[in-house]
Amino acid sequence: MTKRAFSPVRAGRSSIVILALVAGSLGMAAGPSSAAQKSCAARYKDEFGRPKAHNLCNIKKVKYLGLRTGKNYIAVVQGRGPMTLTLTNMETVSNTKSSSFDVTAGPVSAAVGFDVTKSRTKSMSGSWTVPKNKFGTLKAYPVYKAYSFEAYGKFDGKRVGKGTALKAVGYEYKHSVK
Repeated sequence: MTKRAFSPVRAGRSSIVILALVAGSLGMAAGPSSAAQKSCAARYKDEFGRPKAHNLCNIKKVKYLGLRTGKNYIAVVQGRGPMTLTLTNMETVSNTKSSSFDVTAGPVSAAVGFDVTKSRTKSMSGSWTVPKNKFGTLKAYPVYKAYSFEAYGKFDGKRVGKGTALKAVGYEYKHSVK
């Protein structure tokens, strides 16, 4: 078995990027731009051209905010009364994360306790009786458990920003009549 000495020329592109990131965060390179200061993810391509990301932040101060209803409906039925509108369907809803900075899903998922990239297909059923001579609409909206979190730099401990993570848990029905 022969041993090879580490050579920057032979090192893969990812090794060079990681070294540059460490050097930059230790102050050995030019100061980071304002865009770089709002990031917890260093993105690069590995030696095979596949996108990769390194987490540069710690996710802390996770707080449960309660239930939140999605802004966009995922299913709808309409009809003229007298009749009962029934909405029965299988719908796929996704967990999500949003933040004011770039962050990878893994650390957020670990901090909040669920996979923020996972989708779930759930059965739903709801009904509402439309009054005589009225036109009714029944809509289903996704309902999420909402969590807030904050991110702090791994190297300097400074606060990078905050974000929210949403876990899909069910549906809310809203009806209207004209």
